[in-house]
Amino acid sequence: MWLLLIYVDDILILANDKEMKRLIAVFEKEFRWITHSTGSEQSYLGMIVRMESGKATLDMTYYVKKLLEAHNNLQPKATPGGKNTFVIKNGMEKLIEEKRRLFHTQVARLLYLSKRARPDIMTVTSFLCTRVQYATQEDWKKLERVLGYLLATKEQCMVLRTGGSTQLKAYVNASFALHGDSKSHTGVAIFMGGALVFAASRKQKCVTKSPTESELVALSDNLGFVELFEEFLTFVENRGKRVPTIYQDSTSVISLVTKGGVVVRTKHLRVRMNSMKEAIKEKRVKVEHIRTKSMVADGFTKPLEGADFTFFQGAVMGDNPV
Repeated sequence: MWLLLIYVDDILILANDKEMKRLIAVFEKEFRWITHSTGSEQSYLGMIVRMESGKATLDMTYYVKKLLEAHNNLQPKATPGGKNTFVIKNGMEKLIEEKRRLFHTQVARLLYLSKRARPDIMTVTSFLCTRVQYATQEDWKKLERVLGYLLATKEQCMVLRTGGSTQLKAYVNASFALHGDSKSHTGVAIFMGGALVFAASRKQKCVTKSPTESELVALSDNLGFVELFEEFLTFVENRGKRVPTIYQDSTSVISLVTKGGVVVRTKHLRVRMNSMKEAIKEKRVKVEHIRTKSMVADGFTKPLEGADFTFFQGAVMGDNPV
């Protein structure tokens, strides 16, 4: 005899009052043990979600405070990382195993936080994720800098504002040869109606020989995802397909994927170039130029400081919608 157990946990549903009552009735009929709560403020997976007129706020203040409890004598910081964040120094003393495990745990918590309500720490966190098995005292200092930034901004929440149009806008950028092995770093920010709905910061998987090639890799790697995102919106909104816009700050790569006409050094880069050209020609996406100082994804490719970081922070946290 087989016993099948089905456990459904933490379902968040956004609907009007009539639809909500219908769904609750369906669930209560199908499942004898079920709890639910309704209202404009909900606790969900470590977040407090507040629905207000024209915006939704994702608040993880309590989560941040609990994360900071494991550390003493933290100093408030203006930014989560410095210019040497991605630099790995040779000969640094490794952490003892107990401290390395704490490092691993805290970085995992930072990753969870960055993916939900604090994308402003995502760039530094993506680097720290690569160091969890080999963490040194230098890495510990970088972790404490992120935590120091959270200490200074622990009350900050992510705001998703409604901007009328649901036109999809994607910002894709790359920082050339940023890592010690000469690989570049890709940053992606996708906005819908002025709200940041997806962000990513990741090391590229291949070595490129110029900034243009690194930008080409970033564009082609995320082409399919942008298209799938648009298909999802088409289904959810029950509307016709629109052409999503991908913003790029490199005029050379825009010329490459719209006009071609140059000899690309390897076959896999030619494939990337021609796949982008085909997508643009078929009007599956369009690529437009944007000035570097307005490139939101720049903050997902390298640590920023000063005015640059202020713009990035405001854009991704919803304080200054793009």
